[in-house]
Amino acid sequence: MSEFRRLKHGVLAMVLSLSCGCATAARPAAGATPPKPVAAEQDCFAVGETKARELCFSQKPDEDIAECERMRPFACKPYRDMHRLDQELAALIRDLSARASQRYAAYAKDDTAYVSDLSAYLAASDKAWAASRDADCLLEPFAQGMSRREAGDLTEACRVERTQARIAQLKELFSALK
Repeated sequence: MSEFRRLKHGVLAMVLSLSCGCATAARPAAGATPPKPVAAEQDCFAVGETKARELCFSQKPDEDIAECERMRPFACKPYRDMHRLDQELAALIRDLSARASQRYAAYAKDDTAYVSDLSAYLAASDKAWAASRDADCLLEPFAQGMSRREAGDLTEACRVERTQARIAQLKELFSALK
């Protein structure tokens, strides 16, 4: 059983008792403009767009994140972690594409499109995986009967967990490229 599933019911009770105004479960629209950097002292809860909220929390000191999590579980740390994981995943995909290009360069003699196809398949797989992750993570809190108030934060915690698993999956899939 995932950490997300084990903790969400306890968190629901705590969140309801604290009556916190948690984040919404909204996802950025496809083709949306990148979020603008925010000031470190900005109230990240006031930031409406998810990517911008992730960026905002990523700029907070660890002490602020810990205090926020103590008061409002899943309200801050998942956003900070998701920002970091997005960067890690993007760097991993770039690294895997580069290593695959080097490793399979000899294939170009017999199959000129091999390396470009591999990179295209990796990009398409990642895009489809991200869409599936986001849809599943939006669905899960609602399917469990969570209110809209806590669903956004739990959605973000789900995204963190699934992104960590994706990073591990890609590392294993491409382990031969070392």
